[in-house]
Amino acid sequence: YLTFDAEFKWTNDKTPHVPIMSGGLLAISRKWFFEIGGYDSSMKGWGGENLDQSLRIWTCGGEIVSAPDSYVAHMWRDGSEKTKAKYKVGAGDAVKNRARAVKAHLGDWYKKTLSFPSFKRWQRQDLDTSSITDSFSDLTCENFEWYLQRFKYIYRDAGVLPSEVFQIAAVEVEGSSLCLELKTLGWTNFGHDDEIVLKECTDTHTQPQSQWWHGSNRLENGSCCGSLRAWNTDQCINGRGVSTGAEKVPTHTCNLDSGKEVSLTPSSDDGEELLLKVGLKDNCISLEKGSKLLTVVPCKDASKWFKRKPFTPIEYEMLSSETKAMWGGDN
Repeated sequence: YLTFDAEFKWTNDKTPHVPIMSGGLLAISRKWFFEIGGYDSSMKGWGGENLDQSLRIWTCGGEIVSAPDSYVAHMWRDGSEKTKAKYKVGAGDAVKNRARAVKAHLGDWYKKTLSFPSFKRWQRQDLDTSSITDSFSDLTCENFEWYLQRFKYIYRDAGVLPSEVFQIAAVEVEGSSLCLELKTLGWTNFGHDDEIVLKECTDTHTQPQSQWWHGSNRLENGSCCGSLRAWNTDQCINGRGVSTGAEKVPTHTCNLDSGKEVSLTPSSDDGEELLLKVGLKDNCISLEKGSKLLTVVPCKDASKWFKRKPFTPIEYEMLSSETKAMWGGDN
């Protein structure tokens, strides 16, 4: 599936449909390839062609389906002369290709792409995408909101496009405000396993700090949300990777079909103080007594949390009122 920083992530679900294909694992008819305009003539080297082609195919009337019984041979670069690339990719070309692809297809959501550090230079420099848009201008194609609606089981039900983002702040800390944050990763969906730590709460969500969270992943009934995802990253709290007494709480690449893994649950009738439950047992993430370290304890002994500075992110605000009403009413 497509993320707003022009990455694509693997996903498994019960449908054969593929929102974004890998660039080297496809078969397409010659007729259809040229009908939607072929490859972008201004693309440099490689990278991003799969985003452009996937969005053209879906929005212009086609489909991408998986072929699970097929076999594809792929030669990996192992450093030997035999597998050495016979071409060169210029510095920054792949990022530019991806930027052009999403600018051509995402409409207003391109503003969201520009908020990521890897696309910062394009905030001040315009990109000509006419070689993409002109190539299928004679076709009747849908817009990007149609694509989000087509794959609402990813963007809505799996929380990839959240309606609310917030900090998770500790209640029982004197003299400072401490919030959960990824230990090493900033804003990127090309991440790696990490862990959560407590850091001084920031008051702005415009800087690439992984201290903002939202519900993510489908529950067993297909609705949201079974886990918590660090906003603008691919990392979810690994609720099944911890047990009582754990000295660190890991994160991993979100599994959109995780089921119930992590949840914020009211700890009292007023609903403001929350427990951070993990896994299927009655365990919770908690502050270690007398320290600012995290551990996992039985929920009856756990410290409390609260949602700090919740807001509606730009990617949700850009949805039409009709789509917002539909997403809120047919979940």
